[in-house]
Amino acid sequence: MQFPLPFRPTLSYKTGGRKFGAPRNGGKRQHAACDLIAPLGTEILAVDDGIVEAGYSEFYHHTGQLVVRHQGNYVVRYCEILREHVPGVKKGGRVQAGQVIAHIGKMHTDSMLHFELYRGDVGGPLTQRQNGPFQRRSDLIDPTSFLDRLIVLPVRATSAA
Repeated sequence: MQFPLPFRPTLSYKTGGRKFGAPRNGGKRQHAACDLIAPLGTEILAVDDGIVEAGYSEFYHHTGQLVVRHQGNYVVRYCEILREHVPGVKKGGRVQAGQVIAHIGKMHTDSMLHFELYRGDVGGPLTQRQNGPFQRRSDLIDPTSFLDRLIVLPVRATSAA
């Protein structure tokens, strides 16, 4: 399986506001992802083979999101991406591990990939404001150890599915 960037970020996704569970909104909710800091426009890679479950859509503050159900039935929501679509990456389309599926966007101060991970055994929308403390679907899991296990591989060219 492939790390979602062509390199490991210099700033750790395990500390500060970048880590899963970090407090948000004055402690009213918790961060539902690991943030991978990278330069604006950096290629985002599929971590494994899969099917695009939800094509490009609005995330927050003029950034996009892409949802992929990967081999093994787990779901990744790749967020804070540029809203420009990568050719061939669309709802129902297949992606391969290491394939470029999006590019890093910028919501506020830092450009990053907001990486959310779900077991994939629950249905419904991923964002569920009433479901504290993360305001996400109940199968949300901490992606830290998952990301730690992934390896950085050469980037695969984008291919139409």
